[in-house]
Amino acid sequence: MNQKIDQKISLIVVPTTWVVAAIVTIVLWATKYDWMYYLIGICTGLLNFGLMMKTNRKIVRMSELYPDTAKIMAKRQAWIGVLLRILVFMGVFLAIFFKEVYQNPKQEDMWNLVIAFGGYATIKVVLIIVYLIFGRRVTE
Repeated sequence: MNQKIDQKISLIVVPTTWVVAAIVTIVLWATKYDWMYYLIGICTGLLNFGLMMKTNRKIVRMSELYPDTAKIMAKRQAWIGVLLRILVFMGVFLAIFFKEVYQNPKQEDMWNLVIAFGGYATIKVVLIIVYLIFGRRVTE
């Protein structure tokens, strides 16, 4: 049952994030900012969200199959999932840092990193809003 709730949440969160991303990308394009980094941040956030949902499904499935060792397996899978998501985040943002900020220490190039982080944070904000709005309705 918990897995069905997570699927409903992701069916709301992912399309809403893409709609918000499209609107923000158009605004960034119109204001002559580098909108591509926002899309990189959005894709990184959605990838991490997908990895989180996959880890959650794996933990639920393993707890149903192996109830005796479910606690140990759940902790191990949760830590593996967190470490994988951190590696993805660090890899993408270190690449942006070394490509844009480190090579060009101008103040203008720092905004590309901020824009990418804004794209990454967009899915987190959408997820929190969806949980606040639809949290009770989805669980019923």
